[in-house]
Amino acid sequence: MRRRSSKSGVSKPKTCKPQGVSHLLSEERPRASSLVSQPPPYTAALSRRRFTLTGAHDGDNLLCDQGPLAGRLPLAHSFLSEEQFQCAICLEIFVNPASTPCGHSFCMACIGKYWDGAKLCQCPLCKETFKKRPDLQINRTLREITEQFKSMSAVSRICTASRRGSLGTEGGGGGGGGEEGGGGGVKDTDHQENNILCLEKWTDSKTQMNVMEAEIHKLILQRQQKMDEIRSSLAQLQLAVEQESDASTRVYRDLVCAVEKSQAELQEVIEINRRAAEHQAEIAIRQLEQEVAELRRRSHTLSQLAQSDDYGNYIQSYPSLCTPPPIRDWSGVSVNTDLETGPVYKSLSVLVQHFQEELARMAEFGVPAPVVTSVVQQPMVKKVQQYAVDVTLDSSTAHPRLVLSEDKKKVKCGDRHQLLPDNPERFDRVVCVLGKEGISSGRHYWEVEVGGKTDWDLGVASHSITRKGKITVNPSNGYWFLSLRDKHNYVFRTEPTTELPINIRPQKIGVFVDYEKGQISFYNVEAKLHIYTFTDTFCEFIYPFFSPCTNQSGKNDGHLIITPVLK
Repeated sequence: MRRRSSKSGVSKPKTCKPQGVSHLLSEERPRASSLVSQPPPYTAALSRRRFTLTGAHDGDNLLCDQGPLAGRLPLAHSFLSEEQFQCAICLEIFVNPASTPCGHSFCMACIGKYWDGAKLCQCPLCKETFKKRPDLQINRTLREITEQFKSMSAVSRICTASRRGSLGTEGGGGGGGGEEGGGGGVKDTDHQENNILCLEKWTDSKTQMNVMEAEIHKLILQRQQKMDEIRSSLAQLQLAVEQESDASTRVYRDLVCAVEKSQAELQEVIEINRRAAEHQAEIAIRQLEQEVAELRRRSHTLSQLAQSDDYGNYIQSYPSLCTPPPIRDWSGVSVNTDLETGPVYKSLSVLVQHFQEELARMAEFGVPAPVVTSVVQQPMVKKVQQYAVDVTLDSSTAHPRLVLSEDKKKVKCGDRHQLLPDNPERFDRVVCVLGKEGISSGRHYWEVEVGGKTDWDLGVASHSITRKGKITVNPSNGYWFLSLRDKHNYVFRTEPTTELPINIRPQKIGVFVDYEKGQISFYNVEAKLHIYTFTDTFCEFIYPFFSPCTNQSGKNDGHLIITPVLK
């Protein structure tokens, strides 16, 4: 049935009122700020979880099929009034609604503030007074319905706009009587189609929102991953800073320590050579003083004899006084003023070059390695001295030019070959000699005084070495020894030779053998410094090896002396 409008040719659509729950949602709330005493009629129905609202047309039982109240709240949103979900205090839609003992509902915050400012604790609507302030809880059912109502309000606005679009006049905007047969009326089927259109648009918008939500979630994940990457980079940066700081500190510390050590070694070399030169000078002065005293005594005797008239005494004393006294030729004698600091400066130059190489590598790669490579920690002299053994020279192995002491503790190179039997054990070309005691296990240590010799060889040799003719001395041929050449050049006889930058010239060499580990080590005994360690495998007897080298016309005529070990 259509109604006529007295003002236009457009028929107003029917007002859809809920018929099935009129006892729940029929009364309107007052919009005035003053509170009325009449309680809202829907409160008693909030405990029920399923609502069926009958639409504007009989038989249209429309249930909501979306959200947490699927099948419980009517899709026909226009059947419910916003005023039915308003708080009577703030006149806004419920936020966390709470019900009082009398059955009325308000926003939790609103009723709390109302009671905080009132003298009596009573219901704002029905004025029921409570002796004790009620401990209110959120009405979860009402809150659920309210939230669903809010979520459907957007759909309601779409439906309203859609309905307005369908209410355009077919017959123009003329002013006539607007009879029931006019074309401006809204049919019942139009209302149903509008509701279907609302549902479709709402479903489409929900789908779009789900897609947008997924995209946003993806963007959030991407940004969270990027934040994690940045935090990880910061952690790596902090670690790099710590490593770089530690490395740079180590570089400068090692540099300072190396320079200080080199300086100390230089001072020690200077002091040792000073004492040696002073000792040499003192000995020369004492000898010269003795010769001067002897010459003066002889001169005085000659003077007295020349003035004497005793012819018989003159004839008797003259021959002995005319014989030259046993004095030394001092023309070639001088005090060595060379402090022999060259090796120290050479070592310092090598150290500086090493640092420059390390710094260049650091500049290129940025990750420094230890600048001063630490040598594997070797036992100190005092520790290896506990393995001291008595070593004597085996004369049957000595080269014919070598001169051995009676106790077989000293050896030097003579000027000529001696007539000795050419037995198989004897060296016939290399001026060397072996120790008498062989080594086949355990640890052994002995010391050899080298003094001021300019050339020598010390170490060990295996039993099966070649002793005749030209010999190639290296570990592969059974020789393991340290050599000095030209007073300054220390090498270990490998192939090629291993140069050893020794800063403090040793006067006494300690030799230590650990047979099981295959190690032979050399020490500067007086300076208590480790010189070098070579590791190999010993498979047979090995013997101490000594070579004073040739005397070089007297320049290297000193002895090699096996000395007792002072523990």
